[in-house]
Amino acid sequence: MPLAVSLIAPSSFTAPEAIDAGIRGLEALGVEVRVEEPLQAPERYLAGSRAHRLARLHAAFDAPETRAVWAVRGGYGAAQLIDGIDWARLARSNKPLIGYSDVTVLLDHCHRHGVPAIHGPVAKAAAGALDGGGDERDIVRRQFEETLALIAGPTTLDYPIAPWADAPPRLEGPVTGGNLATLASLIGTPAGFRAPPGSLVILEDVGEPYYRLERALWQLVHGGALDRAAAVCLGTFEGCRPYGDTPLEAIVAETLAPLGLPLYTGLPSGHGLHNRPWRYGAAGRIEGGRLTIPA
Repeated sequence: MPLAVSLIAPSSFTAPEAIDAGIRGLEALGVEVRVEEPLQAPERYLAGSRAHRLARLHAAFDAPETRAVWAVRGGYGAAQLIDGIDWARLARSNKPLIGYSDVTVLLDHCHRHGVPAIHGPVAKAAAGALDGGGDERDIVRRQFEETLALIAGPTTLDYPIAPWADAPPRLEGPVTGGNLATLASLIGTPAGFRAPPGSLVILEDVGEPYYRLERALWQLVHGGALDRAAAVCLGTFEGCRPYGDTPLEAIVAETLAPLGLPLYTGLPSGHGLHNRPWRYGAAGRIEGGRLTIPA
């Protein structure tokens, strides 16, 4: 029996042809895709009004025949839904929400309310399992296969990671975080991110010049979001423009210095081709140049 998933559009509008291509990619991987129509009712740059997006989100979690709820894309809008979500209703379904980027805010709040969550590729990216060059297709396919394995049951995954400067070679803690700009935008709001005690906070971003990345990280550091974290782990920063020859890692390490947080780099998680999934809030272990998240 194929694994069935429900699609939602909690943030920005997505071109219907991109959604269709993503559905074809998921179906090629053996996934049965369910869509509550109309998935979108465009309003400005959003996939629908707040009420429309909330209704589709709740319906997706209520659907008894699906095993997961998959965001078609990020963009902007997920934070608007936070105070309208019936978290107990979602927790009863015990199915994970999957996505990243703007969906970071929903992943974090799912974890806070006992709802499973997976930081991983959005549904429309499954088109890459059919399109593009052979190597790229294989990479996308493997990442979606890993995501499907996380939906299906307990699965151990490990990822390359490297300590920066004096970071300890071994560390353990729950894995949280997500898109840097999204997390920074929540500072000072009721939805604001607060790293759980001892957590390994993964950060990634796309298209931001280094000064904006530094500004966003400064907000997290001085807004108290990372006060209880154990470390920061950098994913990919696709298309982020440097200033001079100062590496991003050095800028991040300097900004983290008031908290004394160690820094790790090289995780294949973010907006680039390499965007491997990880279970939000799961216990992670850094050792031997790998981040392992056991089943």
